[in-house]
Parts: sequence; C-alpha cells; structure tokens
Amino acid sequence: MEKDYEAKIEELRAELESTQKMLDMLLENIPGGVMEYDMETEKIGYVSEGLLNIFGCSEEIFREHFMNSFGLFVYKFDRAMVKEQIKNQTAFFDTVELTYRVRGIMDDILWVTHKGKLYTDSKGTKRFLVVLNDVTNEKLIQAELQRNTEQLYMETERLKLIEEAVDNTEYDYNVFNDSMDTSDRDENGNRTLVRNFMEHDHLSKVIHPDDLSLCKERFEECLNETIKGTVEYRLKKKGESDYLWYRLTYASFADKHDRIVRVVGSAKDITEEKKRSEELEAKIALDGMTGLLNKTAMEDGVEHYLSKRDFRATHAMMMIDTDNFKNVNDNLGHDYGDKVIKFVASTIKDIFRETDYVGRMGGDEFMVFMKNTTKKIAEERAQRLNDSIRKVFVEKGKTVGISCSIGIAYYPKDGDDYQGLFKAADSALYEAKEAGKDCYRTYSKDGNV
Repeated sequence: MEKDYEAKIEELRAELESTQKMLDMLLENIPGGVMEYDMETEKIGYVSEGLLNIFGCSEEIFREHFMNSFGLFVYKFDRAMVKEQIKNQTAFFDTVELTYRVRGIMDDILWVTHKGKLYTDSKGTKRFLVVLNDVTNEKLIQAELQRNTEQLYMETERLKLIEEAVDNTEYDYNVFNDSMDTSDRDENGNRTLVRNFMEHDHLSKVIHPDDLSLCKERFEECLNETIKGTVEYRLKKKGESDYLWYRLTYASFADKHDRIVRVVGSAKDITEEKKRSEELEAKIALDGMTGLLNKTAMEDGVEHYLSKRDFRATHAMMMIDTDNFKNVNDNLGHDYGDKVIKFVASTIKDIFRETDYVGRMGGDEFMVFMKNTTKKIAEERAQRLNDSIRKVFVEKGKTVGISCSIGIAYYPKDGDDYQGLFKAADSALYEAKEAGKDCYRTYSKDGNV
C-alpha cells in the first residue's frame, strides 16, 4: 500500500515537472516577452528570457535598472496615463491592452505594446501576467510618415487651414519678401498686405506688451524649423481702441532644400470665451487677507487647466516663500506681519499677468502658475520678484529685512499634472533656500540648476 502511494507521488511529481517544462517552453516561445507583477505593490515577479532580449541585458541588470517595479518600468511621462488606463479597463474587464514608452538600459526610449491578464494567486494576491512586444520601429516609421505628409503640398495645407477658418483671420507670411498677407479687409475690400513685416517689427505695433515676448519667440521657432502649434494673445486691430483675445493655430513649411519659406495661420477671436472664463474664475474662493486665490482654488484651477494636456505648450509653476518672515512677527508684531504679507501679495500680483494664476498657499508661502510662457520669460519675472520683494521694514526703532526664495518647475518637462509640478517646484524652492535665499532656482533631477 505504501509503495503504491509512493509510486503515485512520483508519478504526480513527474507530471508536474513535465507540465512546468511545457509552460517554460511556451513562455519562452511567446513573441516578445513576458512579465508578471503584483497589482498592488507593482513589484515585478517573473520575467522571461524574451523580455530580457528586448532590453539586451541580464535579469539582474533588468531588475536593478527598473528597481524591480512595474511603475518605474513605464517611462515617467506615460505613468499617469498608464495608471489611468489600467484603472479604467480593470473596472470592467480582467484584461488590459495599451501602448506606452519605456526608458531602455542605454537610456534609449522604447515603445511597447502591453497585453495583460489579471488573476488571483493561491495566496489571494491579485497579479498581472503581461505579454510585451517592442514596437519602436513601427512607431518611428509612423512618425517619419507623418513628418513627410506634413511637408507635402504646402499650398494644399495652406488652403486647408483657410477652409477651416470660416470666420477667422487668416495669415500668410512669405519669408523671402518679408510680407504678411491677411484676410482683414481694407477700406476698398481688399486683403491687407503688410510689407517689411519683420524689418519694421510689426508685431510690436499690434500685440499686447505682456504677450509680445511669447509671440515673437513662437514666430522665431517657425522661421527656424517646420512646426505646428497654437498660441493665445491679445491684439489691437487697426481702427480699434481695445485689445481683443485671439487663438492662433499656425504652421511653417519648408521647400525641398529644407529652407523655411512660408508661415501660415488661422486666428479665432476668443474674447467672449476669455470673458466667460474670467467670470468663472472670479467666483473661485479667494484668500481673505490678500484677495489672491486660496490653496484649494489654486490646485483646482491648475488641475483643470492642465487637463487639456497640450504637451506642445510650456507653463511654469513657481513656489515663493517669504524669507525671514518669522522675524517680522517676532520683532514687529503679528499686525505688522499681516501688512508684510499684503505687501508681498500685491507685489507678486503686479509683476505677473492677469491671465496667470496667483495664490496664497498659507502663511508666508505663495504660488504662481504662468500659462503659455517660456523659460526666459518665467525667469525674468522671477528675478524681478526677487528684486521687488527685497525690502527693509522699520517700526519703533526695530529693523527687519525680508526677501523671497523661488522654486520654478516647467510643464510638461518637470511634470504633467498639478502634483508633479508642485513636487518639482517645491524641490527647487528648497534648493533656493539652501543657496542662501533671496534667489530663484529651477528644478532639475540632480538638484543642480
């Protein structure tokens, strides 16, 4: 009886080994690679030889590079998207299909397709078994085809833009003769032609001063490379007294020698849209002492604005801390401290544009979110703020000097949502304080500006 039992066990063990070998062969022969990870902790379990071949490394190097975490396996700019898609798909199914980027062992960017199956193991832990395929070459081919398509038939593309702009103003800049042809009509009903457009700096005559640097920078980009984009600005048309808001969709085109020859665009009047937006923003809760947006309003406003996810745009988030404010309260009193907070708030508000979000985050800390800006403009404003807040207060023979430290982070480079930008800007603020205060620092991963 005992021998029969042992024989049965040996038979089952042999069947198990055979099944395991078949499973290993199956996993190793699946096109691409296989990964298994814990749904909750994201810790990577099994990785197949096929997956290691995609990255050209050993299992030890693979796990070290990605710190054995699926969350870190995904390229940082795609993580929020991947997390959201997995959440949405697993709400209805136990399978997941998506495409995202991964930073390879040699710091190269790979595109992979991800087909995952959610299951529960013997311990009750939910895990994903994922088949991954490298589709980088396909993505590169698609990108090249798109670039070629965009450069074909310049005039056809120009006409398409004009057709989409039924009630819009059309612009057509000829690089070689420096002339701007627009659909605005003169007193004789003819299209307006502005000669010597760049030579006579025509933009400075019609664009609002606060929007001029941004518009000039975008125009210079168009003259240097084939590019498409969108920019919002205020413009004063001939014969009108007020500036109107416009949203310009633009594109530049090159000839067969890669020389930029045309910049065309379609501008839509969004003045009423801006007014409605301002009315809505006016209803957002304000900080009682300063009249600036409060912490909740800043977070909600920035999150809502970034939900558009326009990665072609550049926005800046600044964290601003009042240096030596505790000395004001300790030496001059809390009432005087309130006066200093109001001084800092009004100074910040005066320096930044009406379209920027300016808020008090609590105590002596403030935040500014600059929409559609550039690194140069943002850092010029930060320097002006440092120079303007540097001030000495005297009361009843006591003297206290204040200044401000500023941390800057940029969308989408440093973060593509509120929390990511906030964390980066706060880290840069810490660097500014470590540098001796009364200065600004921009975020970088290694802590250097």
